[in-house]
Amino acid sequence: MLSELAPNHYFSGISLTADLADDLHSFGSGLPSDHVWNETVQTITRIPEIITSWIFEYIPKSQNFRLLALHSRSEFHIPDLVSKYSVPCHHVVDSNMIFEMNLVGEDPFFQPLIETLSEKTSAMYLGYPIRSDIGTVIGVIGMVVEDKFKNKFKNLKLIDVIADQLSQELIRFKNENLISQTLNTASFVKHSLAELFRLLSTKSTDLTLTCRNYLQAGTKLFGLPLGLITSKIGDGWEYSLVEGNVHGIFEGQRFSKEESKFSKSSLSSSANIINKISDVNSHRVRDHLLKVEVSCLMEFPLKVHNQTIAILGFYGWKDQEIESVELYQRVFELMGIGLANTIEKHNIDLLSKIVFLEKEYPTS
Repeated sequence: MLSELAPNHYFSGISLTADLADDLHSFGSGLPSDHVWNETVQTITRIPEIITSWIFEYIPKSQNFRLLALHSRSEFHIPDLVSKYSVPCHHVVDSNMIFEMNLVGEDPFFQPLIETLSEKTSAMYLGYPIRSDIGTVIGVIGMVVEDKFKNKFKNLKLIDVIADQLSQELIRFKNENLISQTLNTASFVKHSLAELFRLLSTKSTDLTLTCRNYLQAGTKLFGLPLGLITSKIGDGWEYSLVEGNVHGIFEGQRFSKEESKFSKSSLSSSANIINKISDVNSHRVRDHLLKVEVSCLMEFPLKVHNQTIAILGFYGWKDQEIESVELYQRVFELMGIGLANTIEKHNIDLLSKIVFLEKEYPTS
Protein backbone atom coordinates (compact mmCIF):
# COMPACT_ATOMS: atom_id res chain seq x y z
CA MET A 1 0.00 0.00 0.00
CA LEU A 2 2.69 2.45 1.00
CA SER A 3 4.91 1.57 -1.97
CA GLU A 4 2.28 3.07 -4.28
CA LEU A 5 2.58 6.37 -2.48
CA ALA A 6 6.32 6.66 -1.98
CA PRO A 7 9.30 5.85 -4.19
CA ASN A 8 12.53 4.47 -2.75
CA HIS A 9 14.37 6.88 -0.45
CA TYR A 10 11.12 8.86 0.05
CA PHE A 11 11.86 9.04 3.77
CA SER A 12 15.32 8.51 5.20
CA GLY A 13 15.69 5.15 3.52
CA ILE A 14 14.01 1.99 2.32
CA SER A 15 13.96 0.37 5.79
CA LEU A 16 11.88 3.18 7.30
CA THR A 17 9.43 2.96 4.41
CA ALA A 18 9.02 -0.76 5.01
CA ASP A 19 8.56 -0.24 8.76
CA LEU A 20 5.83 2.32 8.16
CA ALA A 21 4.12 -0.02 5.74
CA ASP A 22 4.14 -2.74 8.40
CA ASP A 23 2.66 -0.30 10.91
CA LEU A 24 -0.20 0.56 8.56
CA HIS A 25 -0.86 -3.10 7.82
CA SER A 26 -1.34 -3.76 11.57
CA PHE A 27 -4.56 -1.71 11.59
CA GLY A 28 -6.62 -4.72 10.61
CA SER A 29 -5.20 -7.01 13.26
CA GLY A 30 -8.03 -6.53 15.77
CA LEU A 31 -5.89 -4.81 18.38
CA PRO A 32 -7.55 -2.79 21.19
CA SER A 33 -8.35 0.81 20.24
CA ASP A 34 -5.92 2.29 22.79
CA HIS A 35 -3.11 0.31 21.19
CA VAL A 36 -4.11 1.50 17.72
CA TRP A 37 -4.12 5.17 18.78
CA ASN A 38 -0.71 4.94 20.43
CA GLU A 39 0.88 2.99 17.60
CA THR A 40 -0.48 5.45 15.06
CA VAL A 41 0.94 8.61 16.66
CA GLN A 42 4.28 6.87 17.05
CA THR A 43 4.18 5.93 13.37
CA ILE A 44 3.35 9.50 12.34
CA THR A 45 6.16 11.06 14.39
CA ARG A 46 8.65 8.74 12.71
CA ILE A 47 8.10 10.71 9.52
CA PRO A 48 10.97 13.22 9.23
CA GLU A 49 10.14 16.82 10.15
CA ILE A 50 7.10 15.78 12.26
CA ILE A 51 7.90 16.73 15.85
CA THR A 52 4.65 15.87 17.62
CA SER A 53 1.45 14.06 16.72
CA TRP A 54 -1.84 13.45 18.52
CA ILE A 55 -5.31 12.09 17.80
CA PHE A 56 -8.46 13.85 18.98
CA GLU A 57 -11.96 12.42 19.07
CA TYR A 58 -14.47 15.20 18.38
CA ILE A 59 -17.56 15.28 20.61
CA PRO A 60 -20.16 17.55 18.95
CA LYS A 61 -22.66 17.47 21.82
CA SER A 62 -20.28 18.99 24.34
CA GLN A 63 -18.15 20.88 21.79
CA ASN A 64 -15.03 19.21 23.17
CA PHE A 65 -12.07 17.21 21.93
CA ARG A 66 -11.07 14.04 23.78
CA LEU A 67 -7.39 13.11 23.57
CA LEU A 68 -6.93 9.53 22.37
CA ALA A 69 -3.13 9.47 22.02
CA LEU A 70 -0.11 11.78 21.96
CA HIS A 71 3.51 11.21 20.98
CA SER A 72 6.16 13.91 20.96
CA ARG A 73 9.89 14.12 20.45
CA SER A 74 9.88 17.13 22.79
CA GLU A 75 8.17 17.79 26.12
CA PHE A 76 4.50 18.49 25.39
CA HIS A 77 1.24 17.67 27.17
CA ILE A 78 -2.45 17.91 26.25
CA PRO A 79 -5.30 17.49 28.79
CA ASP A 80 -7.58 14.49 28.32
CA LEU A 81 -10.50 16.79 27.49
CA VAL A 82 -10.21 20.24 25.90
CA SER A 83 -12.86 22.65 24.68
CA LYS A 84 -13.23 22.88 20.92
CA TYR A 85 -12.18 26.49 20.44
CA SER A 86 -9.17 26.36 22.76
CA VAL A 87 -7.12 24.48 20.14
CA PRO A 88 -6.55 25.13 16.42
CA CYS A 89 -8.05 21.72 15.60
CA HIS A 90 -11.44 23.45 15.58
CA HIS A 91 -10.58 24.90 12.17
CA VAL A 92 -10.41 21.36 10.82
CA VAL A 93 -13.86 20.55 12.22
CA ASP A 94 -15.47 23.78 11.04
CA SER A 95 -14.03 23.64 7.52
CA ASN A 96 -13.90 19.84 7.11
CA MET A 97 -10.52 20.43 5.48
CA ILE A 98 -6.81 20.26 6.22
CA PHE A 99 -5.68 23.30 8.21
CA GLU A 100 -2.22 24.67 8.82
CA MET A 101 -0.81 27.67 10.64
CA ASN A 102 2.60 28.97 11.66
CA LEU A 103 3.33 28.74 15.37
CA VAL A 104 4.40 32.25 16.23
CA GLY A 105 3.72 34.57 19.14
CA GLU A 106 2.59 33.45 22.56
CA ASP A 107 0.04 30.74 21.77
CA PRO A 108 -0.54 29.23 25.25
CA PHE A 109 -1.41 25.80 23.85
CA PHE A 110 1.88 25.31 21.96
CA GLN A 111 4.13 27.50 24.09
CA PRO A 112 5.56 24.63 26.23
CA LEU A 113 6.45 22.80 23.01
CA ILE A 114 7.92 25.81 21.24
CA GLU A 115 10.15 26.55 24.23
CA THR A 116 11.80 23.14 23.85
CA LEU A 117 12.72 23.66 20.18
CA SER A 118 16.09 24.97 19.13
CA GLU A 119 16.41 28.62 18.12
CA LYS A 120 17.03 27.62 14.52
CA THR A 121 13.88 25.54 14.31
CA SER A 122 10.52 27.12 13.59
CA ALA A 123 7.32 25.09 13.55
CA MET A 124 3.81 24.98 12.19
CA TYR A 125 0.58 23.25 13.14
CA LEU A 126 -1.00 20.85 10.67
CA GLY A 127 -4.44 19.36 11.27
CA TYR A 128 -5.98 16.54 9.24
CA PRO A 129 -9.66 15.50 9.48
CA ILE A 130 -10.81 11.99 10.37
CA ARG A 131 -14.17 11.63 8.67
CA SER A 132 -17.14 9.35 9.22
CA ASP A 133 -18.61 7.24 6.44
CA ILE A 134 -20.94 10.15 5.59
CA GLY A 135 -18.14 12.71 5.49
CA THR A 136 -18.55 14.52 8.82
CA VAL A 137 -15.50 15.15 10.99
CA ILE A 138 -15.38 12.74 13.94
CA GLY A 139 -11.75 13.29 14.86
CA VAL A 140 -8.57 15.18 14.06
CA ILE A 141 -4.97 14.15 13.54
CA GLY A 142 -2.97 17.04 14.96
CA MET A 143 0.70 17.52 14.13
CA VAL A 144 3.47 19.98 14.85
CA VAL A 145 5.97 19.95 12.01
CA GLU A 146 9.06 21.88 11.02
CA ASP A 147 7.96 24.75 8.85
CA LYS A 148 10.16 23.55 6.00
CA PHE A 149 8.10 20.41 5.58
CA LYS A 150 9.87 18.45 2.82
CA ASN A 151 7.84 16.31 0.43
CA LYS A 152 4.72 17.81 1.95
CA PHE A 153 2.35 16.50 -0.74
CA LYS A 154 3.58 12.91 -0.44
CA ASN A 155 3.56 13.11 3.34
CA LEU A 156 -0.08 14.24 3.26
CA LYS A 157 -0.96 11.29 1.00
CA LEU A 158 0.45 9.02 3.69
CA ILE A 159 -1.51 10.85 6.40
CA ASP A 160 -4.60 10.45 4.21
CA VAL A 161 -4.13 6.67 4.23
CA ILE A 162 -3.74 6.74 8.02
CA ALA A 163 -6.84 8.93 8.41
CA ASP A 164 -8.90 6.45 6.37
CA GLN A 165 -7.76 3.61 8.61
CA LEU A 166 -8.43 5.65 11.74
CA SER A 167 -11.92 6.48 10.50
CA GLN A 168 -12.99 2.84 10.64
CA GLU A 169 -11.33 2.34 14.02
CA LEU A 170 -12.88 5.51 15.49
CA ILE A 171 -16.35 4.58 14.18
CA ARG A 172 -16.00 1.16 15.84
CA PHE A 173 -14.73 2.81 19.02
CA LYS A 174 -17.66 5.24 19.13
CA ASN A 175 -20.17 2.47 18.45
CA GLU A 176 -18.73 0.32 21.23
CA ASN A 177 -18.88 3.26 23.63
CA LEU A 178 -22.46 3.98 22.59
CA ILE A 179 -23.47 0.37 23.21
CA SER A 180 -21.68 0.41 26.56
CA GLN A 181 -23.36 3.68 27.57
CA THR A 182 -26.75 2.35 26.50
CA LEU A 183 -26.28 -0.80 28.58
CA ASN A 184 -25.09 1.26 31.54
CA THR A 185 -28.09 3.57 31.15
CA ALA A 186 -30.49 0.62 31.03
CA SER A 187 -28.83 -0.87 34.10
CA PHE A 188 -29.01 2.44 35.97
CA VAL A 189 -32.68 2.95 35.06
CA LYS A 190 -33.54 -0.59 36.17
CA HIS A 191 -31.64 -0.20 39.43
CA SER A 192 -32.98 3.29 40.16
CA LEU A 193 -36.59 2.26 39.55
CA ALA A 194 -36.11 -0.71 41.86
CA GLU A 195 -34.69 1.63 44.52
CA LEU A 196 -37.56 4.09 44.11
CA PHE A 197 -40.09 1.27 44.40
CA ARG A 198 -38.34 0.01 47.54
CA LEU A 199 -38.34 3.47 49.12
CA LEU A 200 -42.00 4.11 48.31
CA SER A 201 -43.04 0.65 49.49
CA THR A 202 -41.29 0.89 52.84
CA LYS A 203 -43.77 1.50 55.64
CA SER A 204 -42.34 3.34 58.60
CA THR A 205 -43.69 5.76 61.17
CA ASP A 206 -40.21 7.18 61.69
CA LEU A 207 -39.90 10.08 59.24
CA THR A 208 -36.24 10.63 60.14
CA LEU A 209 -35.44 7.02 59.22
CA THR A 210 -37.38 7.37 55.96
CA CYS A 211 -35.50 10.52 54.99
CA ARG A 212 -32.17 8.95 55.84
CA ASN A 213 -33.03 5.96 53.65
CA TYR A 214 -33.58 8.37 50.73
CA LEU A 215 -30.22 10.02 51.37
CA GLN A 216 -28.41 6.69 51.53
CA ALA A 217 -30.09 5.49 48.33
CA GLY A 218 -29.26 8.73 46.51
CA THR A 219 -25.57 8.79 47.38
CA LYS A 220 -25.23 5.24 46.05
CA LEU A 221 -27.33 5.81 42.91
CA PHE A 222 -25.64 9.05 41.85
CA GLY A 223 -22.17 8.23 43.14
CA LEU A 224 -21.96 11.46 45.13
CA PRO A 225 -20.37 11.40 48.59
CA LEU A 226 -22.63 13.89 50.39
CA GLY A 227 -26.40 13.86 50.86
CA LEU A 228 -28.32 16.59 52.72
CA ILE A 229 -31.85 17.34 53.77
CA THR A 230 -32.01 21.03 54.55
CA SER A 231 -35.07 22.16 56.50
CA LYS A 232 -36.59 25.63 56.54
CA ILE A 233 -36.49 26.99 60.06
CA GLY A 234 -38.26 30.35 60.32
CA ASP A 235 -36.38 32.70 58.01
CA GLY A 236 -33.30 30.49 57.91
CA TRP A 237 -32.23 26.96 57.08
CA GLU A 238 -30.72 23.99 58.87
CA TYR A 239 -28.94 20.83 57.78
CA SER A 240 -31.34 18.45 59.51
CA LEU A 241 -29.87 15.23 58.08
CA VAL A 242 -26.39 14.62 56.70
CA GLU A 243 -25.32 11.45 54.90
CA GLY A 244 -21.60 11.20 54.22
CA ASN A 245 -18.53 12.64 55.85
CA VAL A 246 -17.34 15.95 54.41
CA HIS A 247 -15.49 18.08 56.94
CA GLY A 248 -17.32 21.31 57.67
CA ILE A 249 -20.86 20.00 57.03
CA PHE A 250 -22.76 18.71 60.05
CA GLU A 251 -26.29 18.08 61.29
CA GLY A 252 -27.84 21.04 63.10
CA GLN A 253 -25.73 23.54 61.14
CA ARG A 254 -27.77 26.69 60.49
CA PHE A 255 -27.40 29.53 58.06
CA SER A 256 -29.38 32.54 56.94
CA LYS A 257 -31.86 32.81 54.11
CA GLU A 258 -29.47 35.06 52.20
CA GLU A 259 -26.60 32.61 52.49
CA SER A 260 -28.75 29.62 51.62
CA LYS A 261 -29.33 30.76 48.03
CA PHE A 262 -32.42 28.60 47.99
CA SER A 263 -34.84 31.48 47.47
CA LYS A 264 -34.94 31.24 43.67
CA SER A 265 -34.56 27.50 43.24
CA SER A 266 -37.25 26.72 45.80
CA LEU A 267 -39.82 28.56 43.71
CA SER A 268 -39.41 26.00 40.93
CA SER A 269 -40.62 22.39 40.99
CA SER A 270 -37.62 21.11 39.07
CA ALA A 271 -34.16 20.12 40.18
CA ASN A 272 -31.34 22.63 40.34
CA ILE A 273 -28.26 20.89 38.96
CA ILE A 274 -24.79 22.38 38.60
CA ASN A 275 -22.51 19.82 36.99
CA LYS A 276 -19.30 21.73 37.53
CA ILE A 277 -19.10 24.64 39.95
CA SER A 278 -17.01 27.45 38.49
CA ASP A 279 -16.56 31.19 38.92
CA VAL A 280 -19.45 31.68 36.48
CA ASN A 281 -22.07 29.87 38.57
CA SER A 282 -20.53 30.08 42.07
CA HIS A 283 -23.01 32.84 42.99
CA ARG A 284 -25.69 30.11 43.06
CA VAL A 285 -23.78 28.04 45.63
CA ARG A 286 -23.64 28.59 49.37
CA ASP A 287 -20.35 30.07 50.51
CA HIS A 288 -19.58 27.36 53.06
CA LEU A 289 -20.07 24.66 50.37
CA LEU A 290 -17.47 26.40 48.23
CA LYS A 291 -15.08 26.46 51.18
CA VAL A 292 -15.32 22.69 51.67
CA GLU A 293 -14.62 22.19 47.92
CA VAL A 294 -18.02 20.96 46.80
CA SER A 295 -17.62 20.52 43.02
CA CYS A 296 -21.17 19.81 41.79
CA LEU A 297 -24.66 19.66 43.23
CA MET A 298 -28.20 18.40 42.72
CA GLU A 299 -30.94 20.09 44.75
CA PHE A 300 -34.69 19.57 44.69
CA PRO A 301 -37.30 21.53 46.69
CA LEU A 302 -39.54 19.30 48.81
CA LYS A 303 -42.96 20.92 48.48
CA VAL A 304 -45.95 20.05 50.59
CA HIS A 305 -49.21 21.93 50.09
CA ASN A 306 -47.33 24.08 47.57
CA GLN A 307 -44.88 25.26 50.21
CA THR A 308 -41.17 24.44 50.20
CA ILE A 309 -40.44 22.88 53.57
CA ALA A 310 -37.01 21.41 52.83
CA ILE A 311 -34.38 20.79 50.14
CA LEU A 312 -33.15 17.35 49.15
CA GLY A 313 -29.58 17.59 47.89
CA PHE A 314 -26.61 15.51 46.76
CA TYR A 315 -23.12 16.93 46.31
CA GLY A 316 -19.83 16.01 44.67
CA TRP A 317 -16.48 16.84 46.14
CA LYS A 318 -13.20 18.22 44.77
CA ASP A 319 -13.01 17.47 40.99
CA GLN A 320 -16.02 15.15 40.84
CA GLU A 321 -18.69 15.79 38.19
CA ILE A 322 -22.20 14.42 37.60
CA GLU A 323 -21.93 11.66 35.01
CA SER A 324 -25.26 11.89 33.17
CA VAL A 325 -27.11 15.09 33.99
CA GLU A 326 -30.32 14.52 32.02
CA LEU A 327 -30.83 10.95 33.21
CA TYR A 328 -29.87 11.72 36.81
CA GLN A 329 -32.21 14.71 36.84
CA ARG A 330 -35.23 12.57 35.93
CA VAL A 331 -34.48 9.97 38.58
CA PHE A 332 -33.63 12.64 41.15
CA GLU A 333 -36.90 14.51 40.58
CA LEU A 334 -38.89 11.28 40.93
CA MET A 335 -37.05 10.66 44.18
CA GLY A 336 -37.83 14.18 45.43
CA ILE A 337 -41.50 13.92 44.50
CA GLY A 338 -41.69 10.52 46.19
CA LEU A 339 -40.17 11.86 49.40
CA ALA A 340 -42.49 14.88 49.44
CA ASN A 341 -45.50 12.59 48.99
CA THR A 342 -44.23 10.32 51.76
CA ILE A 343 -44.02 13.29 54.12
CA GLU A 344 -47.63 14.18 53.34
CA LYS A 345 -48.79 10.61 53.95
CA HIS A 346 -47.30 10.68 57.42
CA ASN A 347 -49.96 13.26 58.30
CA ILE A 348 -47.38 15.21 60.20
CA ASP A 349 -47.98 18.86 60.92
CA LEU A 350 -45.34 20.23 58.61
CA LEU A 351 -45.09 23.47 60.49
CA SER A 352 -44.93 21.88 63.94
CA LYS A 353 -41.18 22.08 64.13
CA ILE A 354 -41.22 25.73 63.11
CA VAL A 355 -44.00 26.52 65.59
CA PHE A 356 -42.12 24.67 68.34
CA LEU A 357 -38.92 26.57 67.59
CA GLU A 358 -40.72 29.91 67.46
CA LYS A 359 -42.23 29.22 70.89
CA GLU A 360 -38.87 28.13 72.26
CA TYR A 361 -36.95 30.94 70.61
CA PRO A 362 -39.44 33.82 70.26
CA THR A 363 -38.50 36.46 67.75
CA SER A 364 -38.35 40.03 69.03
